[in-house]
Amino acid sequence: MALIYKLPQISGLIAKMLLLIQALLQGQDQSNIFSRGLAKFSNNVYTKLVADNPNDNIIFSPFSIQTCAAMARLGASGRTAAQLDRGLNLISNNAVEIAESFHKVLAAFEKSSVLRIANKIYIKTGYQLRDEFSSLIFKKFLSGVEPIDFTQKEKAARAINSWVEQRTENLIKDLISPSALDEDTQLVLINAVHFKGTWAHQFPKINTRNENFYLNKDNSIKVPMMKLTKIFRYAELDFLDATALELPYKDSDWSLLILLPNRKTGLPQLERKLRRTQLSQIRKELYSTDVIVRLPKFKSEFKVELKNTFEQLGMSEMFSNNADFSRMITSPDQLKVSKIFHKAVIDVNERGTEAAAATGVVVRTKRSIISLEEPIEFHADHPFIYMLVHQQSLPLFLGTVVRLEAGTSASCAPKLNERDEL
Repeated sequence: MALIYKLPQISGLIAKMLLLIQALLQGQDQSNIFSRGLAKFSNNVYTKLVADNPNDNIIFSPFSIQTCAAMARLGASGRTAAQLDRGLNLISNNAVEIAESFHKVLAAFEKSSVLRIANKIYIKTGYQLRDEFSSLIFKKFLSGVEPIDFTQKEKAARAINSWVEQRTENLIKDLISPSALDEDTQLVLINAVHFKGTWAHQFPKINTRNENFYLNKDNSIKVPMMKLTKIFRYAELDFLDATALELPYKDSDWSLLILLPNRKTGLPQLERKLRRTQLSQIRKELYSTDVIVRLPKFKSEFKVELKNTFEQLGMSEMFSNNADFSRMITSPDQLKVSKIFHKAVIDVNERGTEAAAATGVVVRTKRSIISLEEPIEFHADHPFIYMLVHQQSLPLFLGTVVRLEAGTSASCAPKLNERDEL
């Protein structure tokens, strides 16, 4: 009888375990879908930014841009919402499901020691958000809401920029220009991201030497080149005609993934091939081996207005008089987005990496194998792509180094690089 008595308990326990496993798997699936969507959006934005800024070092945060635009999406309906769903590569066309997907990411990083993410909505004095929109923004995007008088343009811009500076350790300044605000401005949606990580294996400063960095196959300049020999995750990616190196950060799940073309003038080809390549596919190829790393110190700062980029990605209605943001505010006023500002900064040195980004949407009235061979050399002496990524293949920052200033870590050398040769 004891056996008969316990069977239902065992069955119930097994059922609960199966349900728990199923829930965990579903959660992983949702996370993977989110990461793939963000990676695709990242590639799409990168392609447009490179086309518009062929001679510049690009640095941007696809996560910041997508998060800020997703907040606006929650207040959209009809064709405006549909375009944002497709263009942002969101996991669903349901506002609640979209909000929940971002909440899982934001909540997971809320207590991170290396990453800070903050959202904020500034609303025109006298206006109110709709209850459903406000609830989703507050509970899921962890965003605050603050009334502001946009007619006092200088004062409003200072208040917004001050908030961004505080959230990015003063790295992002002057995100919003006073000229972007006027009496028709109803809302400004802001996302700020700040990352500061120390390498798991720091580069000894004594090893940093001035070495050649090739702007193209014939022209080079001397730049500070860091050097370190350790076991890192590395891959030779024949399908990209490139090599990859992953530099992990201490006490975190983040790493800097560097993609180095095999040829000094191979960056444009690598960029084209990356459009058809998933980030997870690259990371699966990485394996642990001894690597002699030579990597230049560099700083990059990049600011862009993204209206043109969004329109090229099929999200044009949000800027037109046909925009439908009827789920955003209680007022019957017709809303449209006038501008989307984004600014990002990154500093890579011997100790680690500090990076920050902010996005503002202005809404207006209408395999692990240890090699026993000699260490592999990874010498980043020519233009490369880098990504600051989470272990779940979530890209936080994406950038390129195509030029450096001789003898420093700035990014203002003569505009001569391989893209000029094509």
